[in-house]
Amino acid sequence: MKLGDLILDLFGPPPEPDGPSPVPAAPAPTPVHPDGRDADGVLAVLRRAGPGYRGVVFTRNRRIMLSVGRDRGVIRMHAAFASAPEEVLLAVGALFARTRGRRREEARETVRVFIASLPAPTAPPRTRRRPAHPLDGVHLERLQAEFDRVNRASFGGRLPRVAIHLSRQMRSRNGHFSSRPLEIVISHRLCSHGAPGEAEETVRHEMVHLWQYVEGMAVDHGAAFRRMAKRLDVHPRATRQVRWKGR
Repeated sequence: MKLGDLILDLFGPPPEPDGPSPVPAAPAPTPVHPDGRDADGVLAVLRRAGPGYRGVVFTRNRRIMLSVGRDRGVIRMHAAFASAPEEVLLAVGALFARTRGRRREEARETVRVFIASLPAPTAPPRTRRRPAHPLDGVHLERLQAEFDRVNRASFGGRLPRVAIHLSRQMRSRNGHFSSRPLEIVISHRLCSHGAPGEAEETVRHEMVHLWQYVEGMAVDHGAAFRRMAKRLDVHPRATRQVRWKGR
């Protein structure tokens, strides 16, 4: 399983490891499940899916919810998994135990659903001040409508509703996705002079990059991009021939 399958940009930096005893200046204690589940309790459940597991390290990493290094016997997981239902931990154990076939897909989906159920961070994402042109409203309204439609139909509403902006300086590109800050920028010229549907296709193109980012994959035009682009009726390459009005 690729690590990117379990990445979601939700949480904060990892704590220091637990100290062996409550002495002054010791690191913060390991989070404990309301029913008393600590790292050892989580490990006991994991071992039912993969007996080779030897340790659990809790983190508060914003981006990597689950990971293993070269030593696959130790799993690093976000502290939220300490309170996960038992079936979620069994699914985690099955994934990193390299199960195959239908059982693997079911385990992956169980973990995905759990991660999606976690609350979003309270801190607002960083934004960039982009004053909108008075005449851009009609274009932005239809592009946002396309974003919302595709998000519901193809992503189950899981993508964050990012800001969409128009750029009058963008000449060599049709659109751009940015993760810092999280936004989509579309060429104003494409909206005003492109044939019907051209700007909307570019929004879908950038939504594929947003999906890659949310899933923790490389934001590129590789195989994952091409597969999703075809599902969204998007040209599966970095560049495409644009149809212009009157041509």
